[in-house]
Amino acid sequence: MPKYQHLPTFVSGDWSVTSFRDSFIRTLESDYFCDTLCMYFYAVTKSGWDHVREPVLQWKNAYDGRTVTLFVGTDHGITDPSALQEISDGGLDVRLMREYSGVFHPKVVWLKGDKRNTVLVGSNNLTRDGLLNNIEFALLVKSRKVPSELDSWAKMIGKGSVELTPKLLNSYDKQRREFEKFRAQSRFTTFTWREKINPVLKKPRATTKAGNLIIEVMPKETGGQGRQLQLPVRAASTFFGVKEVGSTKRIDLRTKQGKNFKGLTLSMFKNRTVRIMISDLEYRDRPCILVFCKISNVKFEYEIVSENIHPSRYRDLLLLCTEKTRYGSRRWGFT
Repeated sequence: MPKYQHLPTFVSGDWSVTSFRDSFIRTLESDYFCDTLCMYFYAVTKSGWDHVREPVLQWKNAYDGRTVTLFVGTDHGITDPSALQEISDGGLDVRLMREYSGVFHPKVVWLKGDKRNTVLVGSNNLTRDGLLNNIEFALLVKSRKVPSELDSWAKMIGKGSVELTPKLLNSYDKQRREFEKFRAQSRFTTFTWREKINPVLKKPRATTKAGNLIIEVMPKETGGQGRQLQLPVRAASTFFGVKEVGSTKRIDLRTKQGKNFKGLTLSMFKNRTVRIMISDLEYRDRPCILVFCKISNVKFEYEIVSENIHPSRYRDLLLLCTEKTRYGSRRWGFT
């Protein structure tokens, strides 16, 4: 049986459609000129690392001065702490992504040398399924020169990362275990490492405009795939103008980035609840803060500030949610 089962299926010029795992291993085994290996992954597991550990270590130890650095994310808690410990114990540099917005989602291997560069880019995570079982897609590019865009991207990733330390590893491991326990109780749906922060903008912008309504969205809501939100009665009355039981109000609502409004009817039911449907609010956004901005008496905009995507801003907004209907209910406030 051949050693490699999924070799490139198409080659043209300097790039090829390829199998991520096998091409990664073959590239390492055939390289004699590069001195730096950088790996960028959204998720790494021990079972995934097991498939490339020996070739990576053999490449590093073949010549003095070679370095290997892994840049890895913690988003959604998929990355395995034991894998990070093993990689670090193997003498490789491990850097956790810490200062960034959004989700760290790349799957890139970059083998660098003075005159030769090989970049392997795919949809594969460094996991067993990503390397062996999933339907994935990857490209391998060879070049003498490094595109300035790639170099700039790599430098920004470096600035947003921190060296793995026992303290940080313990922090991530502990929070990940807590999340798994709470998820089993249906209390949380999305993991966010609390060490993650947003990068500082050169020109800080105001968090919200005066008069905005900010509402905490709890991990678990009722109905509509998590899109239905129950508004605090006083917030609905003061901000939207739904004053009493049985009253209704027609409003036009759009996202902060959107152009088109969608008509909605707000009603206060007999049990003194007011519900609103936010079309792009999903369970994976939670926990989050909804920021409502009033354009006119009937036109409103909203923004979803997810802890997972904008952790620092989420925490700042949560401090402004000083109102609460009762103990244990969602927090809200005005700015």
